[in-house]
Amino acid sequence: MFGLKKDEVVRRNILIYLWARFISNTGYRIFSRSHVENPSDLRKLKKENAVFLYTGLHKSLWETTGVLSAIYFQKLPIPFAGMGDNLVKGKFFQNLASKAGVFLVKRAKTRRDVLQSSKKLKDYILYYMAHGTDVSIFPEGTRRNIPENGRYGNFFPTAFEAVLEYEKTKDKILAENEKLKSRNVYVVPFNVDYSKIREDFEYVKSSDSKPRTLHILDSLKMLKHIGDLYISFDTPIRISDHLDKTRKELAVYTRERCLELVKILPINIAALSILDAHAGGKLTTDNILKHIAANLERLDNFKDRFRGFKAGDSPRDILDKVARYEASFRNISGEHIPLYRLYASYINHYTNP
Repeated sequence: MFGLKKDEVVRRNILIYLWARFISNTGYRIFSRSHVENPSDLRKLKKENAVFLYTGLHKSLWETTGVLSAIYFQKLPIPFAGMGDNLVKGKFFQNLASKAGVFLVKRAKTRRDVLQSSKKLKDYILYYMAHGTDVSIFPEGTRRNIPENGRYGNFFPTAFEAVLEYEKTKDKILAENEKLKSRNVYVVPFNVDYSKIREDFEYVKSSDSKPRTLHILDSLKMLKHIGDLYISFDTPIRISDHLDKTRKELAVYTRERCLELVKILPINIAALSILDAHAGGKLTTDNILKHIAANLERLDNFKDRFRGFKAGDSPRDILDKVARYEASFRNISGEHIPLYRLYASYINHYTNP
């Protein structure tokens, strides 16, 4: 087991961490219109010696720091964030990242790398849980499942193995480490939905001249307006109530909870309807509006997940809302089909279950 007596939790009063927090929080406040849903249970549980493993679906690099700011402004401790080491090149920058509250997970290329990476991730999470330090990870492992496969990826089970092991061996851990306190571990499913994915054109770009995995220095590109976004937290999953589950079963259960948090935004409805019109061979505004009306009726069972519009809004209003901030929806063209497909795919599990 990762040396529980070793001090791996970075102090949060050092200049690098405070500066990183300032930049992230400033960008969050100025460049986004964030709507945070259901964080109240988390504050209540924090008073009861709880420690959280935040797990979410992965759409954009923005989430890695943006969700941390959302948590901070809800007066909750900022979790340590797991990030692929491919995003932080060089020991100097990796050292800066670790001091800013990030722990790096090796991006596996071989089976041996997979095993080593999984073990290190499990050890990190065990360590942080034992020390009462919250963690944020994206169990899909990549942002590219939707753009490449048209579906959210399965959750890797390693993180869930770690929280199960902590709960099952807690008495032994406490016996061997007298300074540690008993913690109640919870997995907190979350999800972020965007009116504008900041990497959308990079995802659908046909040219391979520019790498689609962004470097951590590209975080400066986060400081641009991304419009409305919806950050949703689900009811925390108390791990002690799920010790009968295997790590894979807990991973599947958490993923399902995350999928239920996905919101349906105007851009998803508009994109889906454009694809429907294109498939029928009539990519005209009137035909797109007809498909928007049909899709609103089709998704009526999920109207509680509509955000940025209401079930009674006119198709024209919905299309106009998107067109105001996204040029490719003003000048609708077959040239932009990959982009429309990207935004429609974020709600595929509702339209093609």
